[in-house]
Amino acid sequence: MLVLPSRAEARSLLALAAPLILTQLGLVLYGTVDILFVGRLGPEAIAAVGLASISYFTVFILGMGIVMGIDSHSSKAFGAGRPDLCGQLLIHTLALALAVAVPLWALLAFAGPVYAVIGVERGVVTLAESYLSIMRWAMFPGLAFVACRQFLQSMNVTKPLLAAIVLGNLVNAALDWALIFGRCGLPALGVRGSACATLTANFVMLSIVAAASVLRLRAEGFRFHGWHRKLFEDVFYLGLPGGVQMLAEVGVFALVTALIGRLGAHALAANQITLNLISVTFMIPMGLSHAAAVRVGQNLGRGNPKGAIEAGRTALTLAVLFMAGMGLILAVMPRLVLGLFTSDETVLTLGTKLLYVASIFQIFDGAQAVLTGALRGSGNTRSALWANIVGHWAVGLPLGCYMAFGLGWGAPGLWGGLCAGLIAVCLRLRFDWSRRAAALSATG
Repeated sequence: MLVLPSRAEARSLLALAAPLILTQLGLVLYGTVDILFVGRLGPEAIAAVGLASISYFTVFILGMGIVMGIDSHSSKAFGAGRPDLCGQLLIHTLALALAVAVPLWALLAFAGPVYAVIGVERGVVTLAESYLSIMRWAMFPGLAFVACRQFLQSMNVTKPLLAAIVLGNLVNAALDWALIFGRCGLPALGVRGSACATLTANFVMLSIVAAASVLRLRAEGFRFHGWHRKLFEDVFYLGLPGGVQMLAEVGVFALVTALIGRLGAHALAANQITLNLISVTFMIPMGLSHAAAVRVGQNLGRGNPKGAIEAGRTALTLAVLFMAGMGLILAVMPRLVLGLFTSDETVLTLGTKLLYVASIFQIFDGAQAVLTGALRGSGNTRSALWANIVGHWAVGLPLGCYMAFGLGWGAPGLWGGLCAGLIAVCLRLRFDWSRRAAALSATG
Protein backbone atom coordinates (compact mmCIF):
# COMPACT_ATOMS: atom_id res chain seq x y z
CA MET A 1 0.00 0.00 0.00
CA LEU A 2 1.28 3.45 -0.96
CA VAL A 3 1.36 6.23 1.60
CA LEU A 4 1.06 9.87 0.56
CA PRO A 5 4.38 11.54 1.43
CA SER A 6 4.75 14.67 3.49
CA ARG A 7 5.61 17.76 1.47
CA ALA A 8 8.71 18.42 3.54
CA GLU A 9 10.18 14.97 2.93
CA ALA A 10 9.20 15.04 -0.74
CA ARG A 11 11.01 18.36 -1.19
CA SER A 12 14.12 17.11 0.63
CA LEU A 13 14.15 13.88 -1.33
CA LEU A 14 13.62 15.54 -4.71
CA ALA A 15 16.27 18.18 -3.98
CA LEU A 16 18.78 15.36 -3.60
CA ALA A 17 17.25 13.10 -6.26
CA ALA A 18 16.92 15.66 -9.08
CA PRO A 19 20.62 15.88 -9.98
CA LEU A 20 20.99 12.15 -9.37
CA ILE A 21 18.11 11.48 -11.76
CA LEU A 22 19.69 13.74 -14.37
CA THR A 23 22.96 11.90 -13.83
CA GLN A 24 21.26 8.53 -14.33
CA LEU A 25 19.50 9.82 -17.45
CA GLY A 26 22.83 11.03 -18.73
CA LEU A 27 24.33 7.58 -18.23
CA VAL A 28 21.62 5.82 -20.21
CA LEU A 29 21.77 8.57 -22.84
CA TYR A 30 25.12 7.17 -23.91
CA GLY A 31 23.41 4.03 -25.14
CA THR A 32 20.55 5.98 -26.71
CA VAL A 33 22.91 8.21 -28.70
CA ASP A 34 25.02 5.22 -29.72
CA ILE A 35 21.96 3.40 -31.07
CA LEU A 36 20.72 6.53 -32.88
CA PHE A 37 24.04 6.83 -34.74
CA VAL A 38 24.68 3.11 -35.23
CA GLY A 39 21.08 2.65 -36.36
CA ARG A 40 22.05 4.21 -39.69
CA LEU A 41 24.29 1.18 -40.31
CA GLY A 42 21.32 -1.21 -40.26
CA PRO A 43 19.58 -3.77 -37.99
CA GLU A 44 22.69 -5.97 -37.71
CA ALA A 45 24.74 -3.10 -36.28
CA ILE A 46 21.96 -2.19 -33.84
CA ALA A 47 21.75 -5.81 -32.74
CA ALA A 48 25.54 -6.10 -32.27
CA VAL A 49 25.97 -2.89 -30.28
CA GLY A 50 22.91 -3.71 -28.19
CA LEU A 51 24.11 -7.23 -27.41
CA ALA A 52 27.65 -6.07 -26.63
CA SER A 53 26.44 -3.15 -24.50
CA ILE A 54 24.21 -5.25 -22.28
CA SER A 55 26.97 -7.85 -21.98
CA TYR A 56 29.40 -5.18 -20.80
CA PHE A 57 26.84 -3.69 -18.45
CA THR A 58 26.00 -7.10 -16.98
CA VAL A 59 29.62 -7.63 -15.98
CA PHE A 60 30.09 -3.98 -14.96
CA ILE A 61 27.01 -4.03 -12.73
CA LEU A 62 28.59 -6.68 -10.50
CA GLY A 63 31.55 -4.41 -9.84
CA MET A 64 29.30 -1.38 -9.47
CA GLY A 65 27.20 -3.10 -6.82
CA ILE A 66 30.29 -4.08 -4.86
CA VAL A 67 31.68 -0.54 -5.00
CA MET A 68 28.32 0.86 -3.92
CA GLY A 69 28.90 -0.79 -0.56
CA ILE A 70 30.28 2.64 0.39
CA ASP A 71 26.72 4.06 0.29
CA SER A 72 25.41 3.10 3.68
CA HIS A 73 28.73 3.53 5.51
CA SER A 74 29.50 6.96 4.07
CA SER A 75 25.94 8.28 4.45
CA LYS A 76 25.81 7.19 8.09
CA ALA A 77 29.26 8.71 8.74
CA PHE A 78 28.19 12.01 7.21
CA GLY A 79 24.91 11.98 9.15
CA ALA A 80 26.91 11.41 12.33
CA GLY A 81 29.20 14.38 11.58
CA ARG A 82 32.23 12.29 10.51
CA PRO A 83 33.32 13.63 7.07
CA ASP A 84 36.85 12.38 7.84
CA LEU A 85 35.53 8.82 7.87
CA CYS A 86 33.81 9.47 4.52
CA GLY A 87 37.22 10.32 3.06
CA GLN A 88 38.81 7.19 4.50
CA LEU A 89 36.01 5.15 2.99
CA LEU A 90 36.56 6.73 -0.44
CA ILE A 91 40.26 5.81 -0.52
CA HIS A 92 39.55 2.22 0.42
CA THR A 93 36.65 2.00 -2.04
CA LEU A 94 38.82 3.26 -4.92
CA ALA A 95 41.30 0.49 -4.14
CA LEU A 96 38.42 -1.99 -4.13
CA ALA A 97 37.17 -0.64 -7.47
CA LEU A 98 40.50 -1.23 -9.18
CA ALA A 99 40.87 -4.69 -7.62
CA VAL A 100 37.42 -5.73 -8.83
CA ALA A 101 37.90 -4.24 -12.32
CA VAL A 102 40.76 -6.58 -13.27
CA PRO A 103 38.89 -9.93 -13.23
CA LEU A 104 35.78 -8.34 -14.76
CA TRP A 105 37.88 -6.90 -17.61
CA ALA A 106 39.31 -10.36 -18.24
CA LEU A 107 35.89 -12.01 -18.13
CA LEU A 108 34.61 -9.97 -21.08
CA ALA A 109 37.10 -11.69 -23.37
CA PHE A 110 34.86 -14.77 -23.29
CA ALA A 111 31.72 -13.00 -24.56
CA GLY A 112 32.15 -14.08 -28.21
CA PRO A 113 32.31 -17.83 -27.53
CA VAL A 114 29.27 -17.54 -25.26
CA TYR A 115 27.29 -15.81 -28.05
CA ALA A 116 28.27 -18.61 -30.45
CA VAL A 117 27.14 -21.34 -28.04
CA ILE A 118 23.77 -19.63 -27.52
CA GLY A 119 23.29 -19.46 -31.30
CA VAL A 120 23.51 -15.74 -32.10
CA GLU A 121 23.97 -14.99 -35.82
CA ARG A 122 27.66 -15.04 -36.83
CA GLY A 123 27.62 -11.54 -38.34
CA VAL A 124 26.21 -10.09 -35.12
CA VAL A 125 28.78 -12.00 -33.04
CA THR A 126 31.69 -10.61 -35.08
CA LEU A 127 30.54 -7.01 -34.70
CA ALA A 128 29.76 -7.45 -31.00
CA GLU A 129 33.24 -8.88 -30.35
CA SER A 130 34.91 -5.94 -32.08
CA TYR A 131 32.88 -3.51 -29.95
CA LEU A 132 33.73 -5.28 -26.68
CA SER A 133 37.44 -5.50 -27.48
CA ILE A 134 37.53 -1.72 -26.94
CA MET A 135 34.67 -1.17 -24.52
CA ARG A 136 36.00 -3.60 -21.89
CA TRP A 137 38.74 -1.06 -21.03
CA ALA A 138 36.04 1.26 -19.68
CA MET A 139 35.74 -1.07 -16.67
CA PHE A 140 38.60 0.75 -14.90
CA PRO A 141 37.47 4.40 -15.20
CA GLY A 142 33.84 3.30 -14.88
CA LEU A 143 34.17 1.69 -11.45
CA ALA A 144 36.43 4.49 -10.18
CA PHE A 145 33.73 6.94 -11.28
CA VAL A 146 31.11 5.01 -9.29
CA ALA A 147 33.28 5.16 -6.15
CA CYS A 148 33.68 8.94 -6.41
CA ARG A 149 30.00 9.40 -7.30
CA GLN A 150 28.74 7.47 -4.28
CA PHE A 151 31.16 9.37 -2.00
CA LEU A 152 30.03 12.76 -3.26
CA GLN A 153 26.30 12.04 -3.16
CA SER A 154 26.56 10.61 0.37
CA MET A 155 27.73 14.11 1.39
CA ASN A 156 24.96 15.83 -0.62
CA VAL A 157 27.43 17.01 -3.30
CA THR A 158 25.71 16.44 -6.65
CA LYS A 159 26.54 19.29 -9.05
CA PRO A 160 29.89 17.81 -10.18
CA LEU A 161 28.08 14.57 -11.04
CA LEU A 162 25.75 16.42 -13.36
CA ALA A 163 28.62 18.36 -14.92
CA ALA A 164 30.50 15.11 -15.56
CA ILE A 165 27.51 13.53 -17.27
CA VAL A 166 26.77 16.56 -19.46
CA LEU A 167 30.35 16.92 -20.66
CA GLY A 168 30.74 13.16 -21.08
CA ASN A 169 27.63 12.99 -23.28
CA LEU A 170 28.81 15.87 -25.44
CA VAL A 171 32.13 14.13 -25.99
CA ASN A 172 30.41 10.82 -26.71
CA ALA A 173 27.99 12.31 -29.26
CA ALA A 174 30.74 14.27 -31.04
CA LEU A 175 33.02 11.25 -31.29
CA ASP A 176 30.15 8.99 -32.37
CA TRP A 177 29.46 11.39 -35.25
CA ALA A 178 33.13 11.53 -36.21
CA LEU A 179 34.35 7.97 -35.63
CA ILE A 180 31.40 5.86 -36.76
CA PHE A 181 31.18 7.54 -40.18
CA GLY A 182 34.75 8.86 -40.61
CA ARG A 183 34.29 12.61 -40.41
CA CYS A 184 36.78 15.43 -39.67
CA GLY A 185 39.60 13.40 -41.20
CA LEU A 186 39.11 10.50 -38.77
CA PRO A 187 38.74 6.88 -39.94
CA ALA A 188 35.28 5.34 -40.35
CA LEU A 189 35.31 2.68 -37.62
CA GLY A 190 31.63 1.71 -37.57
CA VAL A 191 30.61 0.04 -34.31
CA ARG A 192 34.22 0.21 -33.07
CA GLY A 193 33.98 3.99 -33.33
CA SER A 194 31.01 3.93 -30.99
CA ALA A 195 33.02 1.97 -28.42
CA CYS A 196 35.96 4.40 -28.70
CA ALA A 197 33.59 7.32 -28.10
CA THR A 198 32.09 5.80 -24.96
CA LEU A 199 35.50 4.80 -23.58
CA THR A 200 36.79 8.35 -23.99
CA ALA A 201 33.67 9.78 -22.33
CA ASN A 202 34.24 7.51 -19.31
CA PHE A 203 37.67 9.02 -18.73
CA VAL A 204 36.21 12.52 -19.07
CA MET A 205 33.58 11.78 -16.41
CA LEU A 206 36.13 10.27 -14.05
CA SER A 207 38.42 13.28 -14.30
CA ILE A 208 35.61 15.64 -13.22
CA VAL A 209 34.32 13.65 -10.24
CA ALA A 210 37.86 12.81 -9.11
CA ALA A 211 38.73 16.51 -9.08
CA ALA A 212 35.52 17.29 -7.17
CA SER A 213 36.32 14.57 -4.62
CA VAL A 214 39.82 15.95 -4.04
CA LEU A 215 38.43 19.46 -3.54
CA ARG A 216 35.87 18.14 -1.07
CA LEU A 217 38.55 16.28 0.89
CA ARG A 218 40.73 19.39 1.04
CA ALA A 219 37.79 21.49 2.21
CA GLU A 220 37.28 19.05 5.09
CA GLY A 221 41.00 19.12 5.96
CA PHE A 222 41.23 15.40 5.22
CA ARG A 223 44.38 13.45 5.98
CA PHE A 224 44.83 9.80 5.07
CA HIS A 225 45.44 7.78 8.24
CA GLY A 226 46.87 4.72 6.53
CA TRP A 227 45.39 1.44 5.37
CA HIS A 228 42.66 -0.10 7.50
CA ARG A 229 41.70 -3.60 6.45
CA LYS A 230 38.39 -3.40 8.27
CA LEU A 231 37.17 -0.42 6.22
CA PHE A 232 38.03 -2.28 3.02
CA GLU A 233 36.21 -5.37 4.24
CA ASP A 234 33.20 -3.37 5.49
CA VAL A 235 32.64 -1.90 2.02
CA PHE A 236 33.28 -5.21 0.28
CA TYR A 237 31.06 -7.37 2.46
CA LEU A 238 28.17 -4.91 2.32
CA GLY A 239 28.59 -4.35 -1.41
CA LEU A 240 29.06 -7.96 -2.51
CA PRO A 241 25.42 -9.06 -1.97
CA GLY A 242 24.31 -5.85 -3.70
CA GLY A 243 26.60 -6.58 -6.63
CA VAL A 244 25.36 -10.15 -6.99
CA GLN A 245 21.78 -8.86 -6.70
CA MET A 246 22.37 -6.40 -9.54
CA LEU A 247 24.02 -9.16 -11.56
CA ALA A 248 21.01 -11.40 -11.00
CA GLU A 249 18.68 -8.62 -12.17
CA VAL A 250 20.63 -7.34 -15.16
CA GLY A 251 21.94 -10.81 -16.01
CA VAL A 252 18.47 -12.11 -16.74
CA PHE A 253 17.90 -9.21 -19.17
CA ALA A 254 21.25 -10.00 -20.81
CA LEU A 255 20.40 -13.69 -21.15
CA VAL A 256 16.99 -12.85 -22.58
CA THR A 257 18.71 -10.56 -25.09
CA ALA A 258 21.08 -13.36 -26.09
CA LEU A 259 18.18 -15.82 -26.42
CA ILE A 260 16.33 -13.34 -28.63
CA GLY A 261 19.48 -13.29 -30.76
CA ARG A 262 18.53 -16.80 -31.83
CA LEU A 263 15.41 -15.34 -33.43
CA GLY A 264 17.37 -13.15 -35.87
CA ALA A 265 18.79 -9.64 -36.21
CA HIS A 266 15.37 -7.98 -36.54
CA ALA A 267 14.11 -9.47 -33.29
CA LEU A 268 17.35 -8.51 -31.54
CA ALA A 269 17.14 -4.95 -32.90
CA ALA A 270 13.54 -4.59 -31.67
CA ASN A 271 14.58 -5.91 -28.27
CA GLN A 272 17.49 -3.46 -28.01
CA ILE A 273 15.49 -0.40 -29.02
CA THR A 274 12.69 -1.28 -26.59
CA LEU A 275 15.17 -2.03 -23.82
CA ASN A 276 16.85 1.31 -24.40
CA LEU A 277 13.54 3.16 -24.22
CA ILE A 278 12.49 1.62 -20.92
CA SER A 279 15.99 2.16 -19.56
CA VAL A 280 15.43 5.90 -20.00
CA THR A 281 12.25 5.89 -17.91
CA PHE A 282 13.84 3.52 -15.38
CA MET A 283 16.54 6.08 -14.58
CA ILE A 284 14.03 8.22 -12.65
CA PRO A 285 13.26 5.54 -10.03
CA MET A 286 16.95 4.61 -10.09
CA GLY A 287 17.82 8.20 -9.15
CA LEU A 288 15.17 8.07 -6.46
CA SER A 289 16.71 4.78 -5.28
CA HIS A 290 20.11 6.43 -4.81
CA ALA A 291 18.47 9.33 -3.00
CA ALA A 292 16.50 6.95 -0.78
CA ALA A 293 19.70 5.09 0.16
CA VAL A 294 21.37 8.37 1.14
CA ARG A 295 18.36 9.79 3.01
CA VAL A 296 17.73 6.55 4.90
CA GLY A 297 21.41 6.22 5.82
CA GLN A 298 21.77 9.84 6.89
CA ASN A 299 18.66 9.69 9.07
CA LEU A 300 19.87 6.51 10.75
CA GLY A 301 23.26 8.15 11.29
CA ARG A 302 21.48 11.03 13.07
CA GLY A 303 19.50 8.59 15.21
CA ASN A 304 16.20 9.37 13.45
CA PRO A 305 14.58 6.06 12.41
CA LYS A 306 11.20 7.68 11.75
CA GLY A 307 12.86 10.00 9.23
CA ALA A 308 14.46 6.98 7.56
CA ILE A 309 11.07 5.28 7.21
CA GLU A 310 9.49 8.42 5.79
CA ALA A 311 12.28 8.78 3.24
CA GLY A 312 11.78 5.21 1.99
CA ARG A 313 8.01 5.54 1.74
CA THR A 314 8.21 8.87 -0.06
CA ALA A 315 10.66 7.58 -2.66
CA LEU A 316 8.47 4.52 -3.28
CA THR A 317 5.32 6.58 -3.83
CA LEU A 318 7.02 8.99 -6.24
CA ALA A 319 8.57 6.14 -8.24
CA VAL A 320 5.32 4.19 -8.64
CA LEU A 321 3.33 7.25 -9.70
CA PHE A 322 5.93 8.25 -12.28
CA MET A 323 6.30 4.78 -13.78
CA ALA A 324 2.54 4.32 -14.01
CA GLY A 325 2.35 7.53 -16.04
CA MET A 326 5.21 6.53 -18.33
CA GLY A 327 3.76 3.07 -18.82
CA LEU A 328 0.53 4.64 -20.05
CA ILE A 329 2.39 6.87 -22.50
CA LEU A 330 4.39 3.98 -23.98
CA ALA A 331 1.24 1.86 -24.36
CA VAL A 332 -0.65 4.65 -26.15
CA MET A 333 2.01 5.71 -28.67
CA PRO A 334 4.53 2.87 -29.12
CA ARG A 335 5.25 3.32 -32.84
CA LEU A 336 5.91 7.01 -32.41
CA VAL A 337 8.75 6.50 -29.95
CA LEU A 338 10.11 3.42 -31.76
CA GLY A 339 10.17 5.41 -35.00
CA LEU A 340 12.88 7.64 -33.56
CA PHE A 341 15.33 4.74 -33.93
CA THR A 342 14.27 2.83 -37.03
CA SER A 343 11.92 2.79 -40.02
CA ASP A 344 12.13 -0.97 -40.51
CA GLU A 345 8.55 -2.26 -40.43
CA THR A 346 9.44 -5.67 -38.98
CA VAL A 347 11.34 -4.07 -36.12
CA LEU A 348 8.53 -1.59 -35.48
CA THR A 349 5.84 -4.29 -35.34
CA LEU A 350 7.75 -6.51 -32.94
CA GLY A 351 8.93 -3.55 -30.85
CA THR A 352 5.33 -2.45 -30.36
CA LYS A 353 4.44 -5.81 -28.81
CA LEU A 354 7.42 -5.58 -26.47
CA LEU A 355 6.48 -2.06 -25.38
CA TYR A 356 3.00 -3.24 -24.42
CA VAL A 357 4.57 -5.75 -22.01
CA ALA A 358 7.09 -3.18 -20.78
CA SER A 359 4.37 -0.66 -19.98
CA ILE A 360 3.07 -3.10 -17.36
CA PHE A 361 6.29 -4.27 -15.71
CA GLN A 362 7.74 -0.73 -15.49
CA ILE A 363 5.64 -0.03 -12.40
CA PHE A 364 7.03 -3.04 -10.55
CA ASP A 365 10.54 -2.36 -11.85
CA GLY A 366 10.49 1.17 -10.46
CA ALA A 367 9.11 0.03 -7.12
CA GLN A 368 11.72 -2.70 -6.64
CA ALA A 369 14.54 -0.28 -7.50
CA VAL A 370 13.49 2.17 -4.77
CA LEU A 371 12.88 -0.59 -2.24
CA THR A 372 16.37 -1.94 -2.95
CA GLY A 373 17.85 1.51 -2.35
CA ALA A 374 15.96 2.06 0.89
CA LEU A 375 17.04 -1.35 2.20
CA ARG A 376 20.64 -0.68 1.15
CA GLY A 377 20.60 2.63 3.01
CA SER A 378 19.53 0.76 6.15
CA GLY A 379 22.45 -1.66 5.73
CA ASN A 380 20.47 -4.55 4.22
CA THR A 381 21.70 -5.77 0.82
CA ARG A 382 20.82 -9.45 1.21
CA SER A 383 17.05 -9.14 0.86
CA ALA A 384 17.32 -7.76 -2.66
CA LEU A 385 19.85 -10.46 -3.56
CA TRP A 386 17.54 -13.36 -2.72
CA ALA A 387 14.45 -11.63 -4.08
CA ASN A 388 16.13 -11.19 -7.48
CA ILE A 389 17.56 -14.71 -7.61
CA VAL A 390 14.19 -16.29 -6.87
CA GLY A 391 12.02 -13.82 -8.79
CA HIS A 392 14.03 -13.65 -12.01
CA TRP A 393 15.78 -17.00 -12.23
CA ALA A 394 13.27 -19.34 -10.57
CA VAL A 395 10.08 -17.64 -11.79
CA GLY A 396 10.64 -15.20 -14.64
CA LEU A 397 13.20 -16.93 -16.86
CA PRO A 398 11.66 -20.44 -16.88
CA LEU A 399 8.21 -18.99 -17.54
CA GLY A 400 9.55 -16.72 -20.29
CA CYS A 401 11.39 -19.57 -22.02
CA TYR A 402 8.26 -21.71 -21.92
CA MET A 403 6.11 -18.96 -23.46
CA ALA A 404 8.75 -18.03 -26.03
CA PHE A 405 9.83 -21.46 -27.25
CA GLY A 406 7.23 -23.85 -25.83
CA LEU A 407 4.18 -21.84 -26.87
CA GLY A 408 5.94 -20.19 -29.83
CA TRP A 409 5.37 -16.60 -28.69
CA GLY A 410 8.95 -15.58 -29.43
CA ALA A 411 10.38 -12.37 -27.98
CA PRO A 412 7.08 -11.20 -26.39
CA GLY A 413 6.98 -14.47 -24.47
CA LEU A 414 10.44 -13.86 -23.01
CA TRP A 415 9.41 -10.36 -22.01
CA GLY A 416 6.28 -11.75 -20.40
CA GLY A 417 8.57 -13.86 -18.22
CA LEU A 418 10.55 -10.73 -17.29
CA CYS A 419 7.29 -9.11 -16.23
CA ALA A 420 6.36 -12.05 -13.98
CA GLY A 421 9.82 -12.05 -12.44
CA LEU A 422 9.73 -8.33 -11.65
CA ILE A 423 6.33 -8.67 -9.99
CA ALA A 424 7.68 -11.46 -7.77
CA VAL A 425 10.77 -9.41 -6.84
CA CYS A 426 8.70 -6.33 -6.04
CA LEU A 427 6.28 -8.19 -3.78
CA ARG A 428 9.11 -9.81 -1.83
CA LEU A 429 11.01 -6.53 -1.33
CA ARG A 430 7.84 -4.73 -0.28
CA PHE A 431 7.38 -7.36 2.42
CA ASP A 432 11.02 -7.05 3.56
CA TRP A 433 10.86 -3.23 3.71
CA SER A 434 7.67 -3.40 5.75
CA ARG A 435 9.41 -5.65 8.26
CA ARG A 436 12.45 -3.38 8.34
CA ALA A 437 10.27 -0.30 8.84
CA ALA A 438 8.42 -2.02 11.69
CA ALA A 439 11.75 -2.84 13.37
CA LEU A 440 12.95 0.76 12.99
CA SER A 441 9.67 2.08 14.41
CA ALA A 442 10.13 -0.10 17.48
CA THR A 443 13.57 1.46 18.11
CA GLY A 444 12.33 5.04 17.61
